[in-house]
Formats: sequence, structure tokens, C-alpha cells
Amino acid sequence: MKCVVLCLGLALMIEGALGLDHTDWNFVTTVYDGRKVNGVLGINRRSMLMIPDAVTDPSKCNRRTINNHDFEKRFVAMKDPVKRECMVKPLGKRETYEETKKALDNGSEFIQSMEHWAMPDSPLPKNRVKREIGSMLADFCSDSALFMLKRAKETQLIRRKRCFLCLWCKGTVIHNHY
Repeated sequence: MKCVVLCLGLALMIEGALGLDHTDWNFVTTVYDGRKVNGVLGINRRSMLMIPDAVTDPSKCNRRTINNHDFEKRFVAMKDPVKRECMVKPLGKRETYEETKKALDNGSEFIQSMEHWAMPDSPLPKNRVKREIGSMLADFCSDSALFMLKRAKETQLIRRKRCFLCLWCKGTVIHNHY
């Protein structure tokens, strides 16, 4: 019996030392462009996966993307499974595990801000994807064309046809469902 307890204690210490983390899953409601969007959110220290419910109003800025946040590499990949496109942008300063976990635990809200991102005309070459964004997001986007988004300037917003004015994860208001 002492051996079992000792082995269990050792396993827990090794898990803590290696930083292994389980994923907490939550049903969430976010407010996006004045509309509520329900979804599922899985979060651990390294990443966060956001899967919204199906889009019922397929307007220009209301595409259903599955979003994977890599807190270590500081990128978020927004995957459109219908168009087989994966858009990647840097995470904002406040988009961290700690801030997101605190909001989930407290039922607090994030303040949304409109972001303007320009999508390049061509995807990132496959041989550069893993080097640019890391293996986790490269695997997540492996079945899609990957576009590295850049901050859009006012002139780009007027001229470019492929410009994303809003993305589902741009700043999220999260409410817990119990």
C-alpha cells in the first residue's frame, strides 16, 4: 500500500514538474457584433480551442471558424472548415491563459474591440508553415491553405476584396453555462 501511495505521489510530482495540464471544457456564450454565439471552449495552459455552434446568419463577417490559440507561440489560428482556409494572426497582449481562465472562472467579460486584418493574396508555402507558427497550429491547419494575416491599413480596407473586418475570436465575451 505504501508503494502505491508513493508511486502515485511521484507521478503527481512528475506531472507538475513537466507542466502537464488537463483540458477544461466549458459551454460558453460570446457576444459577437451584437449577436450571441454559443460554443464549446477547451482550455489548458498551452492552448485554447473554441468551437462555435453553426452559423445561422452567414453574413460577410459571421463565418464559422474553429479557433485554436497557442499561448506559447502567441498565435491564434482561425480555421474555416468549409473553405478549407486557416487564417493566423498574433495574439493580443491580454489574450493569455491566465486572463482567459480568470474570465471563465469569474464569469467576467472581455471588452471586444474591432480589429482590421488584411488577408494576403496567396497562402504561406507549406515548407514554411511549421517554422512560422509552430507544430501545434501547423497540425491544426494541415488540411487547409494557411494565410498569415497582417494588420490592415485604411487604404487596404477600401481596396482589398479579401479583408476580414471581424473574426469570431477577436475579443470574446465569455459567460459560463452550468
